[in-house]
Amino acid sequence: MTSGGPRFIRDLLHEAAQRLQAVHAADDGDDARLQVELLYGLATGLDRARVIAAGSDVASPAAAEAFATLMERRIQHEPLAYILGRREFFGMTFEVGPGCLVPRPETETLVEAALDAVRGHPNARRLVRVADIGTGSGAIALSVAQHAPNAQVFAVDVSSEALQWAGRNMRRFGLQDRVVLLTGDLAEPLSEPVDVLLANLPYVPTEEFEALPAQIREREPRIAVEGGPEGVELIARLAQQLDAHLSPVAAAIFEVGAGQISWVEELVTRALTEAGRTGLDVRHHRDLRGIRRTLEVRVGYPTG
Repeated sequence: MTSGGPRFIRDLLHEAAQRLQAVHAADDGDDARLQVELLYGLATGLDRARVIAAGSDVASPAAAEAFATLMERRIQHEPLAYILGRREFFGMTFEVGPGCLVPRPETETLVEAALDAVRGHPNARRLVRVADIGTGSGAIALSVAQHAPNAQVFAVDVSSEALQWAGRNMRRFGLQDRVVLLTGDLAEPLSEPVDVLLANLPYVPTEEFEALPAQIREREPRIAVEGGPEGVELIARLAQQLDAHLSPVAAAIFEVGAGQISWVEELVTRALTEAGRTGLDVRHHRDLRGIRRTLEVRVGYPTG
């Protein structure tokens, strides 16, 4: 960022947005502008609306310096959510940082499917046991718990670092009485069958992972993004565990990568069929971009 005399805030932000675009840290001009407005707000303690309204004001030297420091972190590919320390997801604000995956908008599709499965379960008037496998920040598990008071949710992750973020968010929303954090591999920590099992496991193939933007490839935990040579190795392993961990009437819901849903459907339905489960109800859910993002397989649910 250039130095010199007093700078209008709007000019400072315009230059910063151009710099973000130049280093490919943002996808487009609107996104770059949003990012710099949020970063300036963090530097000055102002919300975004007040930052925009103050565009014709002169930036103080202290504000300009603090903003420059935050901008350098962003230029070095640190995710915006890590710098801000938060991410909005499903109408809730989650604390996030190094060690956990930043929640994505497309994952809200999985939460919507989960809430529908909870509402449609025969135990809906009593207690529905839900497991979120690979919980990360807890975004999925806590969103379900917040919006489904009849759910007891088990949030599982192999990463103790990620579970620390999930714990912070659990306490943030006051959901300690209905959410249990478990450390372990996939569904193994579950001691009793669950009625709804959710999983947003890493599904990016290794080769594609190497081509991801630096802010994902270098900053977010690889264990939460890369899904092995084919991208579905962990999903395939979890599919083999489903029968042992699902109640007689249950739903298994997976987030998958673009173009993977038929493949994952085959893995899940074959595993359940070989285990003797019958009457499978398979559903595909599209995200906001129209991609078939979520696979849902219901077992024994009432029809009609």
